[in-house]
Amino acid sequence: MYCPYIHAERIVERRIEWAPTSSVGTAAISIILLATSFQFFGVFTTRAAGPTASNFVLGSSSTNPYVTTFRISQNSSDFTPFVLYPANKTVWVVTIKEGNIVNNVVEPPQAQIVNFTIGAGGKPIATPVITLVNAIPSDIVYDHNLTRVWFLENNSLAYYNSTAPPGNITIEQTFPSGSPQYMTIDNKERIWITLLGTNQIIEYDPAGKRVVNSYTAPAASASLQGITTAPDGTIWFAETTAKKLGHIIPCQTGSCNVTDYGPPPNVEITFPIQLAVDRGGVVWLTDHGRGQFGSFNPSTGEWRAFGIGYCSESYNPDCPVGLPNAMSLDSNGMIWFSEHFAGRVAKYDPTTGSLTEYFVPATTIPYVWWMWPGPGNLVWFTAFGLGDIGYVNASLPVPISIRAGVQPVKVEQGASQAIPASITDQEGGPVYLNVSTNGHDGPFGSPPLLYGFAVPSQIGPTANAITATFRVSAAWTADPGQRYITLTAYNSNVAVNAFVNVNVTLTTIPFIFRTNAPYISVGFAFSISLGSVGIFLIRPLMNRGKDQNKEEVGIETRRAQSR
Repeated sequence: MYCPYIHAERIVERRIEWAPTSSVGTAAISIILLATSFQFFGVFTTRAAGPTASNFVLGSSSTNPYVTTFRISQNSSDFTPFVLYPANKTVWVVTIKEGNIVNNVVEPPQAQIVNFTIGAGGKPIATPVITLVNAIPSDIVYDHNLTRVWFLENNSLAYYNSTAPPGNITIEQTFPSGSPQYMTIDNKERIWITLLGTNQIIEYDPAGKRVVNSYTAPAASASLQGITTAPDGTIWFAETTAKKLGHIIPCQTGSCNVTDYGPPPNVEITFPIQLAVDRGGVVWLTDHGRGQFGSFNPSTGEWRAFGIGYCSESYNPDCPVGLPNAMSLDSNGMIWFSEHFAGRVAKYDPTTGSLTEYFVPATTIPYVWWMWPGPGNLVWFTAFGLGDIGYVNASLPVPISIRAGVQPVKVEQGASQAIPASITDQEGGPVYLNVSTNGHDGPFGSPPLLYGFAVPSQIGPTANAITATFRVSAAWTADPGQRYITLTAYNSNVAVNAFVNVNVTLTTIPFIFRTNAPYISVGFAFSISLGSVGIFLIRPLMNRGKDQNKEEVGIETRRAQSR
């Protein structure tokens, strides 16, 4: 399926990459356009008329045991959930409505900041609801010490005092032509903000009501996006179009140390957007330009890129695109991020190196834009394609596991290699197996450079671990060098993934025996004594995937009919 929203988002991303530094260019390259354009492309699912934009019904619409969702928007004319921040029993949600033209009159975009309270049953929640005109807040954070809901709108940092009467908004600081994007609060209660329009990072002190310092990004016109505070109190930020990560060591003068780091040629990061720093000081990032996430270790200089888990088009036609977006660290040290187009919420464990992905139940594309861990081991998210917010209950054990065999694995160009993996399935129903790669080796819309399949392609419930074989093949044009591939075991609710380091080496096959046929691997066994050449062909990946997807469609169809 060719989704017009994909096309729209890719157009905006190209404009971001090449836009000049000007007021027009700044408006064009704002990441906020990537999400707010959905109303013009028919992404939102029309439902029966329900509460007005200021009424929110707390009714669960989930069928996934790990995921609970709540309906916020009833139809395409309602305010739709965009970003959120969970605090105690309250989730602060920004809902947005893009401007329209009515009777030749341009209506401005609007936003509402909503206090969503857990445990209120079916009672509509309408207080407090704060309506903003000509503003689409790009980020929201709750300050526990000041009991303020901070948000960025237009060129300003503003807040709502949660203990004050509803509707009381204060503009704290304005940054002319700044176009603030994202913010973080450090251990000194200072707010750090990326300014897209001026290519600066601002350090603001709410206690003194002053800008403490401003820092210019090392890369020119870097399209600054995500920003986060590391455990050591330093600040990391994303230089998106420069494809780099910036680092600030706060100091008392105006000449603080600001540096940036870019990946080596063998690690391709195309659109870093959000960041999180784990307890070991490793910087994690989402690559919104590809279906991957990655990491940078400042201590060793090592960069890594991981493809998200295999995602079947039977669940979501846009699933393979992925587009990871929001990222954060929870209280247990887990790395969480949203998979915008894949419609999943993902958890990476830096200790075990495993990735778990939770499916947001839907019969249409969810578009999971935002995610944030909250109290009670609940990880909240927005799904504006459904008009829902929801949470993943991270306390529930996942009954599927996968462990890869010995690595790294060497795969010659034009050849394939078998990788054993141990898998358990302690839940009723089948578990499917498949392979995915990072964004470079699996470019959307083009033949993959690395690809594979599993034998068997599915397993049934078993008390003991079984061994499956994942066969991974390298195209003739695959770049030599090491990278990671993703081995996935999944059902209709959750996917678990193991990463395998694959080293692609130059082919030793004589040129006259090579073939340009797509999705074909050729392996050779040379024998000097016999002078023989053995050739074997691996069944095309795409055909095998189609066979497997027929079974998956049955699962998803039954799941949709059960709602």
